[in-house]
Amino acid sequence: MIWRTTNRQAIIALKSNFKIMKRFISGISMLLLATGAIAQQSGFARFVIHYKFIHVQDTSNRAHPFTQEMILLAGNQASVYKAPPRPHIGNASDLPIPKFGSEYYLFPAKKKIVRVEGLFYAYRLDEIWPTIDWQIKSDTATKGGLHCQKATTHFKGRDYIAWFCPGLPLHAGPWKLNGLPGVIVEAYDATREVQFLFAGLDKGDSANLIQLPKDAIKTTDAELARLKVTAQKNPEAFSKALTIQAGGVPGKSGPQIDMKPMAPPVINNPIELPEKKAK
Repeated sequence: MIWRTTNRQAIIALKSNFKIMKRFISGISMLLLATGAIAQQSGFARFVIHYKFIHVQDTSNRAHPFTQEMILLAGNQASVYKAPPRPHIGNASDLPIPKFGSEYYLFPAKKKIVRVEGLFYAYRLDEIWPTIDWQIKSDTATKGGLHCQKATTHFKGRDYIAWFCPGLPLHAGPWKLNGLPGVIVEAYDATREVQFLFAGLDKGDSANLIQLPKDAIKTTDAELARLKVTAQKNPEAFSKALTIQAGGVPGKSGPQIDMKPMAPPVINNPIELPEKKAK
């Protein structure tokens, strides 16, 4: 009975979340028009910068930080920082968007930043444009053969050191870091708890489009957090509900989503820290 009650509560919570999703989907055509306008202006990447992202998420386990390969597609009018594309796994009946993780789209001319979160579906969250007060230094260094210059700033609770390349004349960088007279090819905070380490550079082409996902569902942090909690509490019910939402019959036909139980990572040291109050 306990399992059934928990299962029923999870399904009720899921239905509530899917009502929210349907509300957003009903206005998706308007969203696509706006997205299409931005996409047409964004074009493709001139440069593709590779990073090794390192983040000490759990300060009690510093020996095992979170690490991930990331890329920055930097174009004249927009940039996106995301994980490199993975090869498709499965057959044609699989759900078309089994995405996870975060992507950051920056549109400097419009002072617009969009974060896209993946939880089987893509969710779009509009954020406040990050204004960063950079101090450009005279120090120089070479990163992978690129001549770079040093800059420092305090941003989102951390003191950052960045190395930008004037030879790559775009105001782009990893995550939300931007605004220097050259692409930020490497950056890290003073404690080295957050690091975006340079790992390579490729020339971009028309295949490297910078475009918001057309199917992204506009949402808020609070609504997305509720959906994640529901998925963690009862992954079986969550999987069944998503399978039905995708047009399949759980365990029988159509797209199948099987979410395994997984403990959420311990994060007591987020990238963005609260600002310390002045004494």
